[in-house]
Amino acid sequence: MFNRLWIALTLAVAAAGPAAAQANPSFYLVNRSPTAISEVYATASGVASWGDDRLGHNSIPPGQSYAIRLPADGNCVYDVRVVYANGQSDERRALNTCNVDNVSFPTGRGGAGNGPQQGTNDPSFRLINRGASEVNEVYASLAGNDRWGPDRLGDDIVPPGSSAIIRLPTGQCVYDVRVVFANGNSTERRRVNLCTVTELRVP
Repeated sequence: MFNRLWIALTLAVAAAGPAAAQANPSFYLVNRSPTAISEVYATASGVASWGDDRLGHNSIPPGQSYAIRLPADGNCVYDVRVVYANGQSDERRALNTCNVDNVSFPTGRGGAGNGPQQGTNDPSFRLINRGASEVNEVYASLAGNDRWGPDRLGDDIVPPGSSAIIRLPTGQCVYDVRVVFANGNSTERRRVNLCTVTELRVP
């Protein structure tokens, strides 16, 4: 009986391991402003106090990024605040940072090459495939819409380790996103504020 229980617990921990590893709220904060960022705060959404400055003695020059390390304790939804060298500040509320690699400030976003271009209400984003199977279909519809609409990839695919720009009309920001892989698996992200992120990684 003891051996069976031990084996069951071992398998349960092994099965939970990869899922827990994927729930990583750390991200790169990207400074898209012409002014250096001198302070960054990130706290679990709804917490009254901003806590410690996560930059310490560092700063983020214009056009540069900085890794914001957060504990992988199961929480993914954070409020983020930055303070610029000129004293101005900006905030993002209720960000699911487990779903993104980069968080850009200020609201206007930019990207190199053919990435999403700067625009206050531009929900276009780069989809990054971190899975072992290619992405065959991508759907993005306004949050709460009961229809997914057209496949945003069209005839394209996103091989493992690759990415693709998903173009969406400017204006609305909060979307539901569904991704379908070649092996038949699918994943969804609900109520993502795409105007506050430049990249969305799956699965």
